[in-house]
Amino acid sequence: MFQQISSESNVPMLWYKIAITILVGLLVGIERERDKKSSKLFAGVRTYPLIATLGFIAAFVTSFTSYAVYAAIFLVFGLLVAISYYFSSLKGGIGGTSEITHFLVFLLGSLIFWNYILLASATAIVIVIFLTFKSEFRTFAGKVDDEDIYAVIKFALITVIILPLLPDQTYGPFNVLNPRKIWYMVILISAISFVGYILFKLLGANKGIFLLSILGGTASSTATTLSFAGQSKVLGSLSKNLAAGSVLASSVMFPRILFIIFLFDYNFAASLFWPMIIFTVVGAVSSYLVWDKSDSKQAHDIELTNPFKLMFAIKFGLLFGAILFVSAAANHYFGNEGVYYSSIFGGLADLDAMALSMVDMVQKLIPLHVASVSIIIASTMNTIVKTLIATTLGSKELRKYSFIGFLPILLVTIGYLVIEFI
Repeated sequence: MFQQISSESNVPMLWYKIAITILVGLLVGIERERDKKSSKLFAGVRTYPLIATLGFIAAFVTSFTSYAVYAAIFLVFGLLVAISYYFSSLKGGIGGTSEITHFLVFLLGSLIFWNYILLASATAIVIVIFLTFKSEFRTFAGKVDDEDIYAVIKFALITVIILPLLPDQTYGPFNVLNPRKIWYMVILISAISFVGYILFKLLGANKGIFLLSILGGTASSTATTLSFAGQSKVLGSLSKNLAAGSVLASSVMFPRILFIIFLFDYNFAASLFWPMIIFTVVGAVSSYLVWDKSDSKQAHDIELTNPFKLMFAIKFGLLFGAILFVSAAANHYFGNEGVYYSSIFGGLADLDAMALSMVDMVQKLIPLHVASVSIIIASTMNTIVKTLIATTLGSKELRKYSFIGFLPILLVTIGYLVIEFI
């Protein structure tokens, strides 16, 4: 049974929902009207608000009759759509996207009446995204290879099959190792990397080093820095921008970590908000100043393999568990200072794993302030690692400008830590 509003006689609420219904229909209709210029479609900017309103009215009538009435209205509407599709197919229009969209918009109107306003609005946005980026999705589909298919299968394997088999209880001398919780973190980080990879393939590297830096930073700023360092030896003329891109990717790391922590602990994320924002701004400004703004240099395609590897996921899970164990042991034997020591190790290894282990620790064992400082220590160490990668593995020009670009970030993070410990 659908969730209904408390009183259908609430006229102001009813008109509010009708307005939302029309706006949802217009949102889809405007996109369809744009596409209508290149192909003859059954519905446009005027029709879709009417379809959404029809779904709304069908749900409204059902509230004081029965669901048989709703089914009848839906079947009549479906018959109209089927007739439209029949005549469209006679003219060679053998699609299906528009017809499915008609049914979805009808149902969205009903959902709004049934008080699922947020769900209907979010679904409408997703529908518009799929309709708007039709050519981009087709381009992406053409780029999908066997490796990508295998990656999807592996992701399904670790999510659907392995996760339910893992016990949901803690083990170990410090009672902090939970196999299922550790695997949740594996899935989360794998999903973030996977989405970043899809966005890269969907939009393409022809958008330039700037876009790749942003996308690379959302997946792995360390991997992006490694990639740029290697590319600088082949694309020497782009070394300055590759250095700036490495700094930019590293700057994206800070809001990424903040977002991951926010997903699990709002208070923890709030305590890190301003430091992370400051580090991000300093890094972005530094990248901008290093960036070669000459139009003569064009970004080349940079090869990016699918980031989802099953062994990588397993190693990440083991690393997360190790950091969790080391942090708990350090806290047990050395107190708060022990957590700071473990954060150095975590920053050298994997910042995402370190952040997630701190989220778990702050809920049980350590004060919020200690966890926040530990994250900044780990971020500083991770930035040092990327600076060393860029200044030792890249071209001569990349080494120079990477040092210049990373230096402000290091100064501000180290300065923050000095103030904390004084």
